[in-house]
Amino acid sequence: MKRNERHPHQNEKQAYDNLLKVCLSSDAHQDEKKLAVLTSQFTKKSQDLHQQVAKFKDNLATIPLAVFILLWAESFRNDRVFGNRYLAMLSDLIEAGLLPLISTKKKTILLQDLALQDPSLMIETIRCYKDWSIPKREDYVQLYQAFSKWLSDETFGYVPEAKDVDRIASQKRQIPFETYIEILNCLDLREQILAKMFYLGGQRALEEVLSVKIEDIDFKNATIQLLETVFYPRHLFDDILRYMQDRKKGCLFIGRIGERMAHTTPFRALKRVVSELKLDPEFTFKEFTKNI
Repeated sequence: MKRNERHPHQNEKQAYDNLLKVCLSSDAHQDEKKLAVLTSQFTKKSQDLHQQVAKFKDNLATIPLAVFILLWAESFRNDRVFGNRYLAMLSDLIEAGLLPLISTKKKTILLQDLALQDPSLMIETIRCYKDWSIPKREDYVQLYQAFSKWLSDETFGYVPEAKDVDRIASQKRQIPFETYIEILNCLDLREQILAKMFYLGGQRALEEVLSVKIEDIDFKNATIQLLETVFYPRHLFDDILRYMQDRKKGCLFIGRIGERMAHTTPFRALKRVVSELKLDPEFTFKEFTKNI
């Protein structure tokens, strides 16, 4: 190496040495040797802990999901306020096939199966379950999310926590999520789809949404081509498929004789619900798009 050439890591070493000097000069109770010993001790303990956690997670993989459901349920057995309700709801989720314990191939679902799937899939599955009312589905979504958080904590993140993307999206909205659900529950399917597209899709205009064609909808990738490509939760596309029936192309939102729906039609439906719920008479679909 030529005399004027610097070692490839010389700058980094000098920066580290400078940082060490700053740390030592800031705390008179420390010295370089003492810090080195403590650093070495911590590194060793940290490595040991990571190895133990990795072994712990390996052992979790083949445990049936039912074991953890029952473990979580144990904490509610003596709860006189929520015990009966939560335990019954867990049973409902299992019996409805929303929290399955057996796969479609008749194999016991293990914790590794849950760890490998999209953590939000269960929430989407519950929201797509049309045998229950919208408010009831939301109750079960919150129950499952509580279970998911507990499971993720207990398994040190081996099973990722399920995130409720709908509620996350609603955090910036002026309309509280609970009010949105209350309105949604009173609307017909077509207007439910409109409300979801406004509330969960950023800043959308009425003309933009009413102009959507079936060809603009990508069911596989869960997107709708508006003025930009917008991602939506899967339950919206489940609603759209039910609303479309056998139609393959043309305007998504149509009136009685198959033409594109007029602007006034959804407003009349919304006004009726606003009146029933005793909300502000000036409430329109635009309110769903307003942020805090």
